[in-house]
Amino acid sequence: MIEKNTLNLKANSPATPHATSSLAAQPWQVLVVDDDADIQAVTRLILANVVFKNRPIELISAYSATQAREILSTQKNIAVALLDVVMETDEAGLELVKIIRNELNNNAIRLILRTGQPGHAPEERVIVDYDINDYKSKNELTAQKLFTAVVSALRAYETIVSLNKTRNGLEKILQSSDSLFKIQSMHDFSSGILTQLSSFLDCKPQGIICIEENTAQTPQSIHALTGHMKITAVTDEFECCLHCNLDGSCGHNELAELVKLASATRTHQFSGHYSAFYLETGVAKATIALVCSEHAIDASDQMLLEVFTSKISIALENAVHYQKMISLEKAAVTDFLTGLHNRRQLLRLGIPLLAAASRNNPIAVAIINIDFFKDINEKYGHDLGDVVLKKIGQLMLGHFREQDLVSRYGGKEFCVVAPTLPSSAAFDLFDRFRRLLEQTAIDILPNETIHVTVSIGVTTDLCPQLDDMIAAAESLLYQAKSAGRNCVMVR
Repeated sequence: MIEKNTLNLKANSPATPHATSSLAAQPWQVLVVDDDADIQAVTRLILANVVFKNRPIELISAYSATQAREILSTQKNIAVALLDVVMETDEAGLELVKIIRNELNNNAIRLILRTGQPGHAPEERVIVDYDINDYKSKNELTAQKLFTAVVSALRAYETIVSLNKTRNGLEKILQSSDSLFKIQSMHDFSSGILTQLSSFLDCKPQGIICIEENTAQTPQSIHALTGHMKITAVTDEFECCLHCNLDGSCGHNELAELVKLASATRTHQFSGHYSAFYLETGVAKATIALVCSEHAIDASDQMLLEVFTSKISIALENAVHYQKMISLEKAAVTDFLTGLHNRRQLLRLGIPLLAAASRNNPIAVAIINIDFFKDINEKYGHDLGDVVLKKIGQLMLGHFREQDLVSRYGGKEFCVVAPTLPSSAAFDLFDRFRRLLEQTAIDILPNETIHVTVSIGVTTDLCPQLDDMIAAAESLLYQAKSAGRNCVMVR
């Protein structure tokens, strides 16, 4: 039979300074293991209504060592156990102590041995080896002594749990930091922050990462604050926030306010189950990691999270630097408007392709020129002309083969280097693209579309230099224009 009683009288003990933590309302669990029902009743009477650090005591009764073992196997938060030595056997209580420490590996619970038969006192070695807090004869255990022993044990348990939590937290910080420092992709890093913070808080990943590079000095609203904020990662629960400004339109007003406060004050903010962590870096003015946990974060967690987030900030700064380096490298070889290779990259990658070409390994080089592009710019303006260039770039990426080198060669010209393309197949590949573009309606204005054509010159004559093949393709391009445009010339 298992009995539970929650006791409620106040003891003269100081209130915890963190009474708002998630543990504030949870009682201290005290297990009474004794086969004597009268002892159980007296213990319950003595400890009735005791409150330690604003938390009541919940008594759990077990009438045998076997029953106590079952309880301890399933309930991991029992703070103190009052154990009778003699129960099923003369040393049942002592055997239970060994099971608690060795088999259940529970080193936090505080153990107080009680016996009505002083002749069965444990050896000194047992008390030392198994971390027994106290040993009392039931005859000498007055109400005051029992109260004192239990409160002392609770205080010791609280200290041990706090130390264990700190140690485990520091281990998680070290492991998580190592993991984060290995991630270089900004998106993966942002997801990693959510994963590691959630792991630290023992909850499933729920949250968002916001990186703001141009924070307003005194944001007047969450919309102003997040106007330049990029949400780089979200979990499934907050997917609706991925493309919003956290202005409340996604229904997460509380999150928006918490992000706003964390960014404005440059401090961590905690509100119920939500935590907004401000990550200080020299490369992003505001980086906020917002996590939702199943329980409120207590003071000890907040202290460890200060250490953890400082490590994350260092790793974040490295990730941002790496991302910028990659962006600069990409900018050096990519046409910013179309996303295609630029002329520099065309020459760098095209030369090795040409070097590998031979009579048995043919290659084709094409120059593609937009027909009447000057007229489009004059009629619609250069911005809408850029829309046309972008659309053609998208179509080229989707049409040409993976091994083809597709680039923007000049203002209205594109170049394609197509390795392993025999002359017999060259016309078909490029004419299919010409027809695809001709049939594509390009949205130029909200209620207006246009159709664009191109002239294409393609050479399959192998030359020693790539520039020579490009020049040959340009010559064929001029022939295509002279023939009336919107056609392909191949040689």
